[in-house]
Amino acid sequence: MNETPTTVASALTLSGITKTYPGVTALDAVSVDIAAGRVHAVLGENGAGKSTLVGIAAGSVVPDSGTIGLAGREFDRIRPAEAREAGLAIVYQIPALAPSLSVVDAVLLLLPASKRPSRRTAAAWVAAHFEKLSLKIDPHAQVSSLSLREAHLVEIAAALASDPRVLVLDEPTEALGPEETAWLFAQVRSLLAEGVAIVYITHRIPEVMEIGNDLTVLRDGRVVGRGLVADFTADEVVELIVGRSLETTFPDKPAAPSASDAPALEVLELSGPGYDNVSFSVYPGQIIGLAGVEGNGQRRVLRGIAGDGATGGRILVNGHEIPTRSRRAAAAAGVVFLPGDRIGEAMFGKMSIRENAVAGALKAAMPGGFVRRRREYELTREGVDGLAVKTPHFEVPVSALSGGNQQKVLLARGRLGDPKVLLVEDPTQGVDAGARVDIYAFLREMAASGVAVVVLSTDAVELEGLCDRVVVFSRGRVQTTLIGDDVDERAITGAAVLSSETASVEIAVKARRSRSRSILAGETQAVVLLGLAVTLSVITSFVSSAFLSPLSISQLLAAASVLILVGLAQLVVVMTGGIDLSIGSVTALSAVVLSFFAQQGIGLFLVGLVLALAAGAVVGLINGLLVTRLSLPPVIATLVSSIAVLGVAQVLRPSPGGAARADVLTTLGLAVAGVPVILALAIVIAVAMWFVIQRTRGGRALRAAGSDPVKANRMGVRVPRTRLLASVTAGGLAALAGLAVYSRSGIGDANAAQALTLTSVTAVVIAGASIFGGSGSALAVAAAGVLLQTVTSALAFLSLGLSWQYWIQGAFVLFAAVVPLVMVLVRRGRSSRVRTG
Repeated sequence: MNETPTTVASALTLSGITKTYPGVTALDAVSVDIAAGRVHAVLGENGAGKSTLVGIAAGSVVPDSGTIGLAGREFDRIRPAEAREAGLAIVYQIPALAPSLSVVDAVLLLLPASKRPSRRTAAAWVAAHFEKLSLKIDPHAQVSSLSLREAHLVEIAAALASDPRVLVLDEPTEALGPEETAWLFAQVRSLLAEGVAIVYITHRIPEVMEIGNDLTVLRDGRVVGRGLVADFTADEVVELIVGRSLETTFPDKPAAPSASDAPALEVLELSGPGYDNVSFSVYPGQIIGLAGVEGNGQRRVLRGIAGDGATGGRILVNGHEIPTRSRRAAAAAGVVFLPGDRIGEAMFGKMSIRENAVAGALKAAMPGGFVRRRREYELTREGVDGLAVKTPHFEVPVSALSGGNQQKVLLARGRLGDPKVLLVEDPTQGVDAGARVDIYAFLREMAASGVAVVVLSTDAVELEGLCDRVVVFSRGRVQTTLIGDDVDERAITGAAVLSSETASVEIAVKARRSRSRSILAGETQAVVLLGLAVTLSVITSFVSSAFLSPLSISQLLAAASVLILVGLAQLVVVMTGGIDLSIGSVTALSAVVLSFFAQQGIGLFLVGLVLALAAGAVVGLINGLLVTRLSLPPVIATLVSSIAVLGVAQVLRPSPGGAARADVLTTLGLAVAGVPVILALAIVIAVAMWFVIQRTRGGRALRAAGSDPVKANRMGVRVPRTRLLASVTAGGLAALAGLAVYSRSGIGDANAAQALTLTSVTAVVIAGASIFGGSGSALAVAAAGVLLQTVTSALAFLSLGLSWQYWIQGAFVLFAAVVPLVMVLVRRGRSSRVRTG
């Protein structure tokens, strides 16, 4: 076959790339040359090495050997940020957007520094960019609230905004409908006219034939073919990919049901959020497809049949009505739903193939509630029979499988669930041509066994070849139903895009409204916590007026500074997805170190403060290295260091001592307008941390690393370095808390601060930070510290018994912790009302 014209300049060259994983050679000396101004399709089955290859080019995967030629330079390896600065942009098969970020922050993090607008103008800049691209996506929305389609569009928009010289598109249309696919191809053609090189990875051969110029085919990590797309037919490309001829992609369809046949599934006037008055039937042996432009209600209908949110109508399975408002009840009636988001929603990524396959048949797998491994293996083999799952054994984590093999395991679970109705969302999303044949045969086999099979797909060709009947949706209602010979790609697409439906249910476009966002927008939790502290103070003052005396308030605020600082120390680690059990020990060590210098006057005390902060930072550095270099879980690493640090503190001060000189105590106790200086310092640090977390690139990196480290790495965040810096910062803040502790007691006591570790965790929790990482507010943590100390101080004035003190403190903590959950439910309710118009 002819090669790429030699007169075209190379934009990206991968030479001799080799990458191995334990037991697997993902790439074996692969070389690919990508020409400027052309679309180069990289093809192959799942697991052939395509995504690994482009991951190496983009810097998210480190090769074992080989070189990367980009922007006139040659690299042995390249980091994501370097690749972006060199002009390479990538759109991943699974969008590399950290869930905890806003759309604006995600776009900014994806852009190279040279193309990034200022933070002050970023929201308006992103909104204008989206408007230019005709994207109706709220720049202020959380990434976690986006649909898979919207997340893909955001990542594509960010790639286009980077003014790339090389654009890598990894399965870009899997989550897109026909309209969005046409929009993307228009963008690709515009880039080609500007001389941009496009690397296009897809399993959809018609797309390659439409826009591709060159192709390279991988099989088992090696190049098995390359040349000009124009020199191949679609069948020849498929044969090159799978290594064999695929004479029949779709299994034969059965004869039309007779008039006497009873439906296996009847959906009668079903209504719910985003759809209205939907009716259709599925007869034995049939496969029914749901189609329409993305966002027109078909996905909600599929989930409504599964028991998720239907508000009206009836569903009959083999003539028996089943509940419509409970997934549990629907599942008990034999309705099995297989979501399209395999790892995110359907499967347990870290669990084995065996555990995932039998998850829908636990009664059969575990009679009497006890695990029977042999029975689980029998069921797993039965489930995957005929699906050709590629795996050395069934104990492999399902997340380690290719997309096609993951889908096969999910289908095996559906089979073992003994379904009467099988609902499948995007059955071949991210699945190669060979695996599609196995999946289509499986679905036809299930239908032939009497199961009512309903398939939702954005691929009109797939619906034509697989389905006996296709129900096309528009604006939440059935636009038309195609039967028999009328089921073809043209009719499906035409019915979807030429609809004149004007239903009252509006779901395609979300309501938008311009809104001004104050600099402290989103700090509801901090306001609530401070409000609780003030309320408790007022109530306590009615019982004892001494509570609001200047001395009492001063002591309360000074004590609160300790809780604020330890809470901030814990927050910065929690935001990376870890937890630091050494906070209390570091605080105690700091106070002990200070006690050796406080007897010598202010000058030497300042030297002691520097040494105490350095000691805290060193402990944080050790914690960080244990986590990032030795891959120890943060809990284990910090537990070990906590014990060691406490031991050092006790060796230095076996018993309390080191009383401060009077001038040192006076300096430490300074107050301005009744506010202790140590509290003012804590507040300043909290505000500075809030600004860094919310308004800087480093803060975005911190939130991204804690939210999803894999996606953060692909976004260009240096995750290990971010975690290391967070640990060092936490150590320094804990040491500063030691200064606050010493300012109150005036002596060094190795055992005085051990309870602060648990208190720091409590402050972070009631401040609304996610213990799984990625989110948190320094201002809310500061407010939590004030509330916790107010509760402790107030209970002493209320003369309550110890049990009552625990009850009241627990009630306040519970109330404060519930507030974020309530706010989430309120936002979901508002979002639902917007969708249903």
